[in-house]
Amino acid sequence: MTRGNNDYFEENEYGEALLRFRRSLTRGKQQYFDVSEFEGIVEKLLEEGDISASEIAILQGIQIHPGAVPLKIKYAQVLINKNKTKEALIHLRMIEMVENENPDVFLLKGTAYLLLERKTEAEQAFRKAVKYGGSERDDILYHIGLAYIRAGDVKKAVGYYEESYRENPQNDLTLYELGYFYDQLELFDKSIFYYNRYLDVDPFNHSVWFNLGITYNKVEKFSKAVACYEYALALKPDFHQALFNMANSYANWNKFRKAVKYYKEYIRHDRENDEAFCYLGESYLNLNKNQLSLKYYQKAIMINEANDTAWFGSGLVHWLEKSYQEGILCIKRATEIDGEISDYWFSLGKVLNDAGMGNEAIEAFRKAVLLESDNPELWITLAEALEKSGKIGEAIEALKEGVKLNTPDASIHYRLAAYLLKNNLKKEGLKSLADALIADPELLSELFDAYPDAIHSKSVKNLVAKSKPAF
Repeated sequence: MTRGNNDYFEENEYGEALLRFRRSLTRGKQQYFDVSEFEGIVEKLLEEGDISASEIAILQGIQIHPGAVPLKIKYAQVLINKNKTKEALIHLRMIEMVENENPDVFLLKGTAYLLLERKTEAEQAFRKAVKYGGSERDDILYHIGLAYIRAGDVKKAVGYYEESYRENPQNDLTLYELGYFYDQLELFDKSIFYYNRYLDVDPFNHSVWFNLGITYNKVEKFSKAVACYEYALALKPDFHQALFNMANSYANWNKFRKAVKYYKEYIRHDRENDEAFCYLGESYLNLNKNQLSLKYYQKAIMINEANDTAWFGSGLVHWLEKSYQEGILCIKRATEIDGEISDYWFSLGKVLNDAGMGNEAIEAFRKAVLLESDNPELWITLAEALEKSGKIGEAIEALKEGVKLNTPDASIHYRLAAYLLKNNLKKEGLKSLADALIADPELLSELFDAYPDAIHSKSVKNLVAKSKPAF
């Protein structure tokens, strides 16, 4: 639990004690350990998830040292890990009669109450743990944060981690948790701040450099992300995941030649990673090297036939090469693997349309808008396909539905206005045009792109003049 003098001992001494304990279990003979050794053995076994062995160890410890309060407290911790929370509380209340100012007792009581969803009692116990924490208040607050993480309340946990940081800005465990969970909460600036504070304390932790790189990548600070991955690799040369992430950062940075270099370097260490081959194919696609792109997408499929991204990428390459039937087959395969990605259906519609299969294209576009109804581009593309097929009425109805779901978007209003005016539905068309002009008058050209004759309409000119006198 907290950092008492007996809670942690040197790793080599600790490892030797744990090894002797495991041997004693194998031989079926109980062996003597002092109190601190038993505490350390139990703590490590709990960390490893070996709860059964931790219970055996703590019961042996109590048998050998029946008056040792630290072992009784540790037993309550084991009970909590066994989900025997009520039993742990009974045990802790008995210990409290003797140790009524021991922060570990109240820390465990709070944890148990929290697991029982008795939040008020948990907070009361935690306050006492902090009150009696003395010089270890930062560590008490850190462990309270862990309890809230276990209970699924990340925001509450972060509040306690912040308190721990204020108590001791050098507590590396607290700094790590703040960096990690602020990233999870998508408060990336705070995550970056605390990861950097951690590295001020311990600049040689390759995992923290790696995590910091991930966060920098999320905020599109790609040069800093790459630098972090380079530090991680310098500290741990066989940390191949850093190569993979470095390639990703270069790809996100649109530096695709660099991305190719690092994806290939990563693949030399992991030849069965279909995702890496897939990203390599995407990088070559962005470099307009279509055949190389297709080669690596196909390698990804050979490794994992269910890689929908690789099938989709292969379809895009075939489309660019005007091999429409092959493109259709590949993208259809992607939709069979994962039919919930709107971009697959949208692209399938585009390929079908270019292949002269208008009706099939319309159905693909309809599936795309069902999956991503808040995307105006999809509604406009569906309407274009319908109009091209002579289904102007259906195109108008589709745009009306799209407008309901994308009211602030000007483009969809302009397109609806164009089709209404073109279909001699003047009153409705002008109403849609008015809505479009309110949303964004600068996109007026979209009306004339879709219906050039609108520029000759006096009603249109008058309406535009009211909102844009310079017309």
